[in-house]
Amino acid sequence: MVGEAIRRLRPRYVLVEGPSDMNERLGELLLPHDLPVALFTYRQDETGAHRGMWSPFCDYSPEWVALRAAVEVGATPLFVDLPAWHDVFDGEENRYSDRHVRHSDRLGELCARLGFEDTDALWDHLFEQPQDEQLLAARLSAYFEQLRGDEPGGHRDGPREDFMAQFIAWAMDQSNGADVVMVCGGYHKPALERLWQAASKERPTLREPENARLGSYLVPFSYRRLDSFAGYASGMPSPAFYQRVWEEGPAKAADAMLFAAIRHLRGKQQRVSPADAIAASTLAHGLKALRGHEALSRIDLLDGLAGALVKDALEAPLPWTRRGTLSARTEPLLAELVRAFSGHKVGVLAPGTPQPPLLHDAFAEAERVHIALNREPQRVVVPLTSQAGAAQSAVLHRLRVLGIPGFSQTRAPSLSRAKTELSEEWSVQRGLDTDPALVEAALYGATLVGAAAAKIEERSRDAEDVLSLANTLFDAALCGIAHLTARALGDLARVVASEPSFTALGGALGKLLALRRGEAVLGKRGHMDLASVLAACFDRGLWLFEATQGASAPLDEGHVRAVVALRDTLRVGPPELDVDPARARGLCERRTKDPEAPPALRGAALGLLWSMLDENDDAEARQKEAIAVLRAVARPETFGDFLGGLFALAREEVVRAEGLVGTIDACVTGFLRDDFLIALPALRQAFAYFPPRERLRIAETILELGAPADGSKAAARVDPMLLLRAPIDVSVVERGHRLEQAAATLAARFGLDDVESPPVAPEAS
Repeated sequence: MVGEAIRRLRPRYVLVEGPSDMNERLGELLLPHDLPVALFTYRQDETGAHRGMWSPFCDYSPEWVALRAAVEVGATPLFVDLPAWHDVFDGEENRYSDRHVRHSDRLGELCARLGFEDTDALWDHLFEQPQDEQLLAARLSAYFEQLRGDEPGGHRDGPREDFMAQFIAWAMDQSNGADVVMVCGGYHKPALERLWQAASKERPTLREPENARLGSYLVPFSYRRLDSFAGYASGMPSPAFYQRVWEEGPAKAADAMLFAAIRHLRGKQQRVSPADAIAASTLAHGLKALRGHEALSRIDLLDGLAGALVKDALEAPLPWTRRGTLSARTEPLLAELVRAFSGHKVGVLAPGTPQPPLLHDAFAEAERVHIALNREPQRVVVPLTSQAGAAQSAVLHRLRVLGIPGFSQTRAPSLSRAKTELSEEWSVQRGLDTDPALVEAALYGATLVGAAAAKIEERSRDAEDVLSLANTLFDAALCGIAHLTARALGDLARVVASEPSFTALGGALGKLLALRRGEAVLGKRGHMDLASVLAACFDRGLWLFEATQGASAPLDEGHVRAVVALRDTLRVGPPELDVDPARARGLCERRTKDPEAPPALRGAALGLLWSMLDENDDAEARQKEAIAVLRAVARPETFGDFLGGLFALAREEVVRAEGLVGTIDACVTGFLRDDFLIALPALRQAFAYFPPRERLRIAETILELGAPADGSKAAARVDPMLLLRAPIDVSVVERGHRLEQAAATLAARFGLDDVESPPVAPEAS
């Protein structure tokens, strides 16, 4: 309708809802791009706050059709909406969002009255069927009036409509009696028809905001990003289907899409037989007739495929009956159907399309450090001990920090001092999403190092705790941005004393230790403030360790890892680190015996003491103390959590201590059946800390401890692997025990607990 109206009227101006600041650059948009493409606009204020906005176009977008048709008939095309950097777009990511449709109570009532589950199905029924153009125009006009009613534009759409109305008034004044065509979202149509006649005839202008960095660039887009099922608020579900309708017409497109979807499913190893395909086609055509459609609609096709191919009950509604991303409980076959109708096409910009400096700088940096970028992923091994390798690592980490697809670290370096060769591995490629992502990242800066620094600074400003700050510090160091590393250290030093989270504090301490070890192993000059920040984190960690209470609290992995970080600080902290090991030992002795402490932290305290034994400690006395503590805490509700904390800190020491293993075994085997079932989940979690080799050693120790006192070799004939491989899954045994208990309770309730049970055949048991 848009194209035909412009070709019939041959207007002087074609006004299009779009960013008016791009009018001097419409030539870029009209280059021979392979759609879909999008105009991405960013704004970065002097405070560092930034935002970006998309204006996407595909072949059947009315805005795109209007621009091309205007050029075809010799009209002047103009964008007439506010620029994307304007304040009214704060919080919006998509200029052409259909939030008015999704939030319209009137359309919701209309859907309910006509029997449609959502507005997309209503739209398909009303407008995506072959029909007379005059009837279609009348229906659309009524639909837009129903959508808008007398609703005011508000603080967001009101200024936009005033701006567009003034542009219309100016164009009408300049046209000297010739026609002017305005192409806009239907929500704006009723308001603009009223507003333009009273608007000023001066061409509207805007001054760019001061002290702000602005930019607009075209980027390749994809059908997947256009699809509302992927979370995009474009009002455009299943773009591949509509592309076929645009190219082939509704009748041919529907049949072609049905079998394209079947081929997609078969490519995903789904069994779709010829009979299934015939059933899907038959059901879809039956639904078309039932719903009064002249051509198969998108919903007819999807419902037909689902009805023929889904054999089991669904845990979630059909995904096309609601707007938004797919539910986690969506049937996998239906998810693949949605993807088939979404399509896989990615747009391509025409040669010579201007691109932001960041994109060119990023690829120049990769070339400078001899990183080859191809369409297929390449494995890159980066030696960190050489100057060239360090430069490669910094470039790759800058791309990673910016979130550029195609650059992922597959193996981090081991910072053990025993290593003589240090390296990290990356998977590197220039994929279809790499260039668009770099264009988006241009809002952070014009160079790779500048953009990465701005991204890290943004994360630092938004940091909620010391762990977030430590992560920014770590990334700044990996990216080789020294001034940010020093600044992050200063930020950490200021806030660590007030950090309330033991988990966050422990995570930050671990990051700082890794940074310090990396500097030591790689021979870099350490930061002068790193040791003092480490000491401050250690002191705060000890305080939080002692202050955490909860006699029945379950194991908290974050708390346990924090105690591990405290222990590692004592073990491998830098020589200049000013910490007091005696203070840590005293705290652990108090925590171990504190009945109000969380069981996992009591175990972790014992593990820290046990793992920090030196030549001056009496190992035998320590073991006796540990055994006494184990016996004191051996309660079904908390014993597994206590052991989890103990094993996390002193796993190797426990394996070597037969007395501890024997005590743990005696405590567990001493539980009654119901108590054992209570303890079992936490016990399984605790023993998961041991790798298979150490589990085997524990099994051997238990068998040795259970050997007959007369010294016979009966126990030697038992394979310790039998203790590691239960004949059936432990969870099955647990469920069986609970079922038996429920049955016994029920029998007792009805007086059947004394009835003699019939004998059970051995093979049945």
